[in-house]
Amino acid sequence: MPPRDSEAGELGALPGVGPKTAAKLAAHGVHTLADLARVVPTGYRDRRHRTPLTQAADGAEAAVVATIRKFSQRFFRGRFFAGLDCVVEEGGREVGLQCQWFHRVGGLAERAQAGKRVLLVGRVSRKKGKLALIHPEIRDPEAPGPAISVRYPEVEGVGEATLAKLCRAAIERLAPSLVDPLPPELRARLNLMGLAPALTLLHAPDEALPPEDIAALQAGRSPAHRRMLFEELLVAQVALLRRRAAAQALPVTVTLLPGEGTRREQLRACVPFEPTRAQWGAIDEIEADLTRPRPMLRLLQGDVGSGKTLVAFAAGAGIVAAGGQVAWMAPTEILAQQHVATLRPWCTAAGIRLALLTGSMTRSERAAVARAAAAGAVDLVVGTHALLTEDVQFARLGLVVVDEQHRFGVRQRALLRDKGRAPHLLVLTATPIPRTLALSLVGELDVSTLREAPPGRRPPDTTLMAGPVARARFRLAEHVRRDMFQGFVVCPQIEAGAREASDVDEAAAELRGLLPGKRIEVVHGRVDPERRAAVMAEFRAGTIDVLVATTVIEVGVDVPEARFMLIEHAEHFGLSQLHQLRGRIGRGTATSWCLLHTGAEAGSAAARRLQVLADTSDGFTVAERDLAERGPGELFGLRQAGRVAWAGLAGEGVALLEAARTAASELLARDPGLAAHAELRARVERHARPEAGDAG
Repeated sequence: MPPRDSEAGELGALPGVGPKTAAKLAAHGVHTLADLARVVPTGYRDRRHRTPLTQAADGAEAAVVATIRKFSQRFFRGRFFAGLDCVVEEGGREVGLQCQWFHRVGGLAERAQAGKRVLLVGRVSRKKGKLALIHPEIRDPEAPGPAISVRYPEVEGVGEATLAKLCRAAIERLAPSLVDPLPPELRARLNLMGLAPALTLLHAPDEALPPEDIAALQAGRSPAHRRMLFEELLVAQVALLRRRAAAQALPVTVTLLPGEGTRREQLRACVPFEPTRAQWGAIDEIEADLTRPRPMLRLLQGDVGSGKTLVAFAAGAGIVAAGGQVAWMAPTEILAQQHVATLRPWCTAAGIRLALLTGSMTRSERAAVARAAAAGAVDLVVGTHALLTEDVQFARLGLVVVDEQHRFGVRQRALLRDKGRAPHLLVLTATPIPRTLALSLVGELDVSTLREAPPGRRPPDTTLMAGPVARARFRLAEHVRRDMFQGFVVCPQIEAGAREASDVDEAAAELRGLLPGKRIEVVHGRVDPERRAAVMAEFRAGTIDVLVATTVIEVGVDVPEARFMLIEHAEHFGLSQLHQLRGRIGRGTATSWCLLHTGAEAGSAAARRLQVLADTSDGFTVAERDLAERGPGELFGLRQAGRVAWAGLAGEGVALLEAARTAASELLARDPGLAAHAELRARVERHARPEAGDAG
């Protein structure tokens, strides 16, 4: 029996979409026809222009006609490889070409017969003088077909051709009733395309388009990209501003009384060092908020090691002194445990009752903390997602601190705040960005910034190394044998997978051969929490020499004795993430160094991107470059804003973001309930749902 449309939801109206396909699309955030129409393509391939291979730049798209010499496919370490050896006649001579796939391609073996002439369309890779096409299309050069093919993001279980067909079908279904959520006067003022023309250009570009328009589409900087990015940013900004208004509608339970001088002296008595001027400035801004009758909504941003924990403690100590409680949520158990270790002597000196709450604690241990919080017998609870469970309640919650805020969703922050009556909110991030941009990205929050590092901190010396990963490991081993320091090796994946990148087990095995007598251990997200905690404790104690890990160590690992870090295949990480990882070393006064390895060639686009980290240790500079390349979705988890490719509009993206902020403020000032903007209101409400944008 064929599946009923109702089982597949609204998408069931499309031919071939049953419950299984609808579920696969939903896992990618596509629930409605409108969502499907707004799936922005990842690229375009123009088959009309045959590109001379000798002239094609590394990373450029090329379309060539070639003759197949040999086809091969194999599995190695659980990874699939397929390759074609081809020859291309060019300029009166034969040019060798390799084609490479790292995932299965249906019918590839049947189409890749020796001696056959084929049209290959794909991304050029130049390594050691050899030419290759990565994941190319393979077609009959004489067969009819669209001159411009549209590429789509990967949706597991839904082929690219199927997704392309569904997107076009969704636009056709919606076309008669499509309503543009952007007011006409706003589109005119910002010179933005209408919704229907923009979607048509993205999903079904006219083959008569001039080459410069095709190039703009391929680069992600067409008028259609600009319009769709602005729409996503506007929806996010309206949602942020409405959330701020709702959050500040209720009076707070706990406020501070004036007494700044006394609190300063009390803080000095609790910590063994003098706060920096930047820390005192942030403390003053926060305390001013805490004396007001409306809840504080503030972001504290600062580079790795700038002292955000002390500022948050000062805020919490003030709330406890005023009779309130503090809930401090961290994204990992490692970070929560590290916070407790740091805060315990400060809390003891201040007379603050401190507790830890994590998922790995026994049921009776968690129940005891929950009872103490509900009875008001504990003042400050540091925890992970375990704080969000229904059995955890507070007698008088006055302040919620959310650490590494981009790791949590809007709904998670709201769940924690709902455990009190309009408590103050302080969110922390070590991904710093310029103040004006922060105001646009996290529009419901005021912003405090720490730009001054504690005295004596020396940032790591960072070096970029291109080439085989074995060379980077050998260099690391030489360094360890010579200097006898502790350190980290970071890999992009836990086990061998589809991408060309090292994994922790492979790295650890090779390093054990290079460093006999040294203790090398592995941690990652699949390691049992108790085992992971034990390994981290031994590493802090100095009994482990090299810790091989994934990004599980990105936050919460504070081992001042760790002096080196090798990050393998660094091109697989974002710049801000790499800066965070690098922040695990250089936490003392001694010299430390970070080696960024890349499998890309020296001088390639990937290597040039990574060079930013070798050139600067300033997190603001790093974050600006990351924003330009990958957009606010990567920096702050704004998934809605991150759907549209930001990189092509890097020069204009920030201006569009600030224009969206201004437009959102103006719209809400005239129409707070968006009564006259029903389609925009529907988009905003959809954005606010957990499944649509829980990471904002």
